[in-house]
Amino acid sequence: MLKSIFTGKAAQFIALMLLWLAAYKLATLLDVFRPYSSLWFLPAGITLSIFLAVPGWLKPAPFAANLLLVFPQFSQFIIEDNGGALAQALHAVRHCGVYGLAALGLLRLSGGTWPVPSLKAILAFVIVTVAAAAIAALLGVSLHVLAGNMDWETGWSIVIQWAIGDAVAALVLPPILVPLLQAAFNAGKTAWEWPGKSAWLMQAGFVALALIVGSQAALLNPGLGSLWYLALIPPIFAGVTGGFASAAISVFLTSLATPLAAFLMPYGGEMLALSLVLTIGAIAALLVGAAVSDQRQALAAVVGQSRRLEEIVAERTDALADAYEFQRHLVRSLGHDLRQPLHTIALLLEGMAARRRFDAGTLAQTRQISATMAEFLDGILNYARHDPGLVTPNLAVFAVSRLFARLKATFGPIAESHGIGLVIEAGDALLVSDETLLVQALSNDLDNAIRLSQSGMAVTLRHERRDGRDTFLVVDQIDALAPRPDGAAGFGHDIVARICSILDAIRVEERNARGMILKTALPDDTPKVSVDTPNS
Repeated sequence: MLKSIFTGKAAQFIALMLLWLAAYKLATLLDVFRPYSSLWFLPAGITLSIFLAVPGWLKPAPFAANLLLVFPQFSQFIIEDNGGALAQALHAVRHCGVYGLAALGLLRLSGGTWPVPSLKAILAFVIVTVAAAAIAALLGVSLHVLAGNMDWETGWSIVIQWAIGDAVAALVLPPILVPLLQAAFNAGKTAWEWPGKSAWLMQAGFVALALIVGSQAALLNPGLGSLWYLALIPPIFAGVTGGFASAAISVFLTSLATPLAAFLMPYGGEMLALSLVLTIGAIAALLVGAAVSDQRQALAAVVGQSRRLEEIVAERTDALADAYEFQRHLVRSLGHDLRQPLHTIALLLEGMAARRRFDAGTLAQTRQISATMAEFLDGILNYARHDPGLVTPNLAVFAVSRLFARLKATFGPIAESHGIGLVIEAGDALLVSDETLLVQALSNDLDNAIRLSQSGMAVTLRHERRDGRDTFLVVDQIDALAPRPDGAAGFGHDIVARICSILDAIRVEERNARGMILKTALPDDTPKVSVDTPNS
């Protein structure tokens, strides 16, 4: 495995060296580049791209490739005159040192990832790159003068051409080449998405259109053939309409098309002026494209926040509507839900009137029903006073036996008047829940069961444990074949379901049983309490 890893790394290192040497050879092979810039036109961009994109152990590849030119036996295949071994060695140190430091500075400024399609990051890229190209040109000329290859007068006359040539390559190639190298060497994701084929075809079409228009204009009037339209219009237009990615593509294509157009048309102006226009066009297009990308990202963020805000408002509105609907039903159902205890009180009073005497037990039962009515009314009004969006249960600890005693006191006389037996199976468990809401939900089920039962049947109010959870059931003996209405009196089916939601309970709707399963309960080791419950 170690051998395979070493072989893979060595192959990658050699591939990067060959890329750098091919760029050097291309710069010396095509005569069109000679008056256009120095021989470092392509190698400058390749070196900076490699330092920005590949892992640390691959970064010395340009330096190693440059050192190969020290040997005449090898350099003769790349360049006719290598200037001597010492000159090539010093050029390798100078070239890789300058662009290596520039790449290190750019990575630090961008947080370790490049390219970053933001105006601030691209502005830093432009400043650092132009400064590096100027320093590299000055050092290159100085080395040639010190080596005796030229005098200072000649060196100063070409230093600007060298600096602009390096700047063009260093500005144009990295935005295109760095993402490709990062993908090829798994060096991490870039901060922008690589544009697809359609973007390349679109920008190539714009550049081709500029070439056609320029060539026709040159035929009509040679004075119009300055090629400024090719160097400036397509890349800036791409930056304005497509952002940084489109600008990078157009700058790359324009940098290739402009010198070829100058060679083929032919171009009669100054090459230095044309290369300077191309440099300015590349800088302007990249900055404009980065600004547009910044604006689009900011707009997308605002749109995203706006959509999220709309979702939050919609969710809050739905919650408020749901809560208002629940409270509206709570208040509107007061008259109906107070019917059962009032009916029971009326029955008790009629019984006392028929017997022509006051019974202590009957009076006590009447008082209990009145207290239940008062508690129920207070609870409903308390919910009505709360923030409609914050309907929460009023949790408290109480005994099941007390809850069932309240329900029996209310529904016992009603069941008896209908000839229905009301059976209470309470036990001695404690609960943590909202007693008022439980009374209302179970009252709904009890009222339905008593109304729909026939004389002689029984309705059972039962508490049991299912899977360790407190379960309340209203069990009837209604014939399974008899039609059972889908609605419910009192709060109704929907209101009982809403109460289950508030109490975090599971609604039980079986054929002969209605009720709920509570998820909140006291631990099994909680001490039990005894509450007097009327006999069944």
